[in-house]
Amino acid sequence: MHKLKINLHGESWMLKKFSCSKEDFVLCTKAAENMNLIITEALLDPFFYYYLKSNVIPSLENLPGIKINGLLNTPKNQIEIVLDGKRLKKLNIENLTNQLSLFPLYNIQTKNSSEMDETGIYIEQTAIGFVGSYEAEIDYFNIEDLTFNLIKHGEKLLFHYPSYKTKSFKLKKKSTLLTYQNCFEIR
Repeated sequence: MHKLKINLHGESWMLKKFSCSKEDFVLCTKAAENMNLIITEALLDPFFYYYLKSNVIPSLENLPGIKINGLLNTPKNQIEIVLDGKRLKKLNIENLTNQLSLFPLYNIQTKNSSEMDETGIYIEQTAIGFVGSYEAEIDYFNIEDLTFNLIKHGEKLLFHYPSYKTKSFKLKKKSTLLTYQNCFEIR
């Protein structure tokens, strides 16, 4: 068995739609009112989760809901393909999408994201650094069996996750610094 690793470096973007049961939402609004904050401000406040004292919603990182995240298509992004500790390839999203050859060099699946335009409360974050290390155990490596999954959300193009044949990768570690955070409501 070989260990295939895909490392992502650069700027990441995340959009999460907050969803919970009605009882939990009532608890959230009461905790926000006790802090003299509206719910969109309270969700970004770390002390909110301390006052909430809920096992269902322990922190902003573990907030329940639908999430879109990935590596942003910026000049600073970098994708490394590592097999058994040896770096095979170093590329960026631009290399994946701008293929001027007669046949495609990489398998790419692009999906449009539209489910995040509904009414609800959303949290948007950007971070920079080591966005993630995805790992999978494989029998034999062939670059043609590697698929890069991209998401198009509005004007943003994100590298979402890799896959290899029928195997999915597991996110092993990440180390990022949060650079932007916003919470808003669409009615």
